Amino acid sequence: MRSCRLHRLALGVLLAAVVPARADVRPADALHASFHPLGGSLHAAADVPPGTSIDAHNYARAAHLLPAEILQLVQAGDFPLRVQETTDLPPRASYIAATLERSFQVSLDSGYTIHQYTGGRPFPVLDPGDPAAGEKAAWNFRYRDMPDTLEMRATMDGVTNTGVVDRASVGRIRVRNGMDRVGNEENDRQWASQGIRTKASFEALAPADIEGMMRITTYYDNQQHQTVDIVYTPQSRRTRKSYVNMLARMGGGRFDILQEEQPPFFFSGYLSDYHWIYKGEQTALVPGFLRAAQVTFGGKNNWYPQVPWEVRRVVVIEAVPKRDHPYPRRLFYLDAQTYTPLYLLSYDARGAFVRLSLIVHGHPDFVPGTNGIRLPVPLGATWINFAQQHAYRMIADRPIFGGALSPRRFELMELLRKGK
Repeated sequence: MRSCRLHRLALGVLLAAVVPARADVRPADALHASFHPLGGSLHAAADVPPGTSIDAHNYARAAHLLPAEILQLVQAGDFPLRVQETTDLPPRASYIAATLERSFQVSLDSGYTIHQYTGGRPFPVLDPGDPAAGEKAAWNFRYRDMPDTLEMRATMDGVTNTGVVDRASVGRIRVRNGMDRVGNEENDRQWASQGIRTKASFEALAPADIEGMMRITTYYDNQQHQTVDIVYTPQSRRTRKSYVNMLARMGGGRFDILQEEQPPFFFSGYLSDYHWIYKGEQTALVPGFLRAAQVTFGGKNNWYPQVPWEVRRVVVIEAVPKRDHPYPRRLFYLDAQTYTPLYLLSYDARGAFVRLSLIVHGHPDFVPGTNGIRLPVPLGATWINFAQQHAYRMIADRPIFGGALSPRRFELMELLRKGK
């Protein structure tokens, strides 16, 4: 108990150093405010109350709330925006409590390595003057509150500039997190002893030429340990083990989505491969938490998710790769309350904007499979490559939180059992 009090005291000193002094705001309140960065006056200050429609005729009304790249798409009539009420969806109480108790002990070194992290948000308050603020925001993103397990059926398709689906696949995704669990959730002791943070499995259901292919991917907590794949192919009836190339295209090149961008993580690359630059926190219009169980698409070429947008506080970080990369610069727009990814802007080597990624999460109260776990639910995404005039879409069907996924479901024997 004395240790917890010391942690709170030290955290208070840290917060006092980065939060402007006000007589009516205590340091501990500032930490809690980082999980509730909304406020009742958010819409009024933004001048776009719920029910507002933004389209090609009045796009200027949202000029202060959208990146110029997205505003130009609205101006061109690619898709309109309908504004809904801002959703208050903080991380779970156990995650917030772990942040309060443990974040003081977390530190970084100059090699992009995190130390003494055991749960919660590692860096709850960011100092814009801190040279490492961008990296800290990236760690907050990586360690955002996630359920113990996630299972969903996902459809991936490619869409031409005439709205025609020219390729598609269907698969089942299962994810189990085994480290840094908090509250009533427990770490997987065997996984933790091996430094395994997460395992994910994928089973191809369609089309026929890949049906039955299965993959189990192991993500390690230490980013110096490469991500590992075990793949079973029904044609050969054999399994093979390999390291994952995070810059390879998904589906064996079938989809122009990098392995590090794959759903439901939307970024599972190595933080140490990038320079992370903190661009600040701001108020923005973003795809809102959908109050439905499934996303649909429309707009120009059927590229755009048909979801209401909402005014939220966002954290913006820039990722500049240290090595050759398909996108030499990307901007991540992350929800300040949950660190959920909302959209990404990608640029080519000349600095031209070439791709927009819009990521849709559902409100857990409207998705039956969340089992009462109140976290953003991944429902879909689109990756629009304007240089290629082509888009790729993902639709999640019947996502389930907290299902009974045994660790055995993520081992080699599972591939051998199901592949017979």
